[in-house]
Amino acid sequence: MKVWSYHIPTRIHFGQGILEKLEEILKGYSDTRRVLVISGSHHLKASGLEARLAELIDKTRKEPIFYTKVPPEPTVEAVEEALAFAKSVWPHIVVGVGGGSPLDVAKVVAMMLINGGRVSSLVGVYEPFKRDGIPYIAIPTTSGSGSEVTPYAVIIDPSVPRKAPIVSRRSFPVHALVDPQLTISCSPDLTARTGVDALSHCIEAFLSQKALPLTDLAAKEGARLVFQHLTDAVRDGENLELREKMALASLMGGLAIAGAGAGLIHQLGHALAVFNGISHGEAMALFMVPVLEFYGEAAQDKLEVLALQGEIDPSEFINWLRGWLASMGLPTSLRDVEYDPAWRDQMVELVMSRRSVLETLPLTPTPQDLKDLLEKMASPP
Repeated sequence: MKVWSYHIPTRIHFGQGILEKLEEILKGYSDTRRVLVISGSHHLKASGLEARLAELIDKTRKEPIFYTKVPPEPTVEAVEEALAFAKSVWPHIVVGVGGGSPLDVAKVVAMMLINGGRVSSLVGVYEPFKRDGIPYIAIPTTSGSGSEVTPYAVIIDPSVPRKAPIVSRRSFPVHALVDPQLTISCSPDLTARTGVDALSHCIEAFLSQKALPLTDLAAKEGARLVFQHLTDAVRDGENLELREKMALASLMGGLAIAGAGAGLIHQLGHALAVFNGISHGEAMALFMVPVLEFYGEAAQDKLEVLALQGEIDPSEFINWLRGWLASMGLPTSLRDVEYDPAWRDQMVELVMSRRSVLETLPLTPTPQDLKDLLEKMASPP
C-alpha cells in the first residue's frame, strides 16, 4: 500500500436542526462583533432562513450583516462585488449560506479580506494564499457541491475565458453545519441537478489516480446513497429521511474530492459553462456517460465496484446510468443544450490546460480524443 495522508481542518456538524448550533459556535468567538452572511438573491428571504439566521446571530450579541447578490454561477466580477461589500463593513466572521456558488464566494471573500490581491489572478491557481483568512462557517442549503468540506472555490473568468477552482488548504471552512431541513425547499429539478453533482464527485474521486483508502470509502458510500435515494428525493422532496440521505451523500462526495480531486467530467463541464452558462449539475449529467465510455477498460474494474453499490448489474451500468439521468430530465447529449460547434477547439484547449488534473485520470485524453468526444455528443443519434 502506498504512503498517504489526508487532512481537513473543518469541524462537521450534521443532522436535522443542527443549524441551531450556529449560536453556540458564534459565542465561541467572544472578541468578535460583525458577522457577514453571504448568500444568493432569492432563497434566504423566500425560505425564511434570513430571519432565523439574524435571530441566532442576535442572540450572541453580534451584528448580522447580509449580502445576498451571489449569482448561480459566480464570476470574477461577482466575487469582486462581494469582496468590495465585505471591505465596506469589515466583518470578523463570514458565514456562507446556500449552494456551491455562495459557499465558494464566501470562501474566497474570507481569504481575500486578509490576503488581498486580484480575484482574476487567483482563478486556476494552487495555494495562492500566504495567510489564513478570517473565520469562515459554511451552511449548505442544497445537497451537491460538498463545498463545505473542500479547499476549492470554483469561479468563472470571462476575460480569459475559463472556469476553474481557486485551491488552498487555508480556505477550508472552520465549521460546516449540514442541516437536511434546509434542503426541503429545493425544487425537484434542483434536487436532481445537485444530487448528480454529488455523484460526479464520488465517481471522479474513486477513479482518480490520487484516490486514497479514505476517499474510496467516502466515494463508495456517497455513490450508494445517490443511487438508492436520489430518484425518491426528487419525487418526494418533503421527506426528511430522504433529504438526510442526500445531504450525507453530498458530504461524502465533498470529503472524497477534498483528497482525490475531480476529473474530466468536471473539466469538460467547466469548459462548456464558460460559453453557455450551463448549471454545474446539468453539466455533470451531460458529460458523465461520454467520459466513462471514453475511459473504457481503464475504469472498468472500479465502475463495476460503483455499480454494485447501487445494486446495478455492472454489465449494464453505462446504459442504466444514461437512462437514469434522462429519467430525471437531465441532459445526456450536446443536442439537449445550447452548443455551438465553433466552441469545440477552445473547450479542448481549456481542458488540456489543466495538466495537473489530466495526470490523475484513469486514461489521459489527447486533444483529438476530446474533439472526437464532443463531435459524437453533438451528432444526430
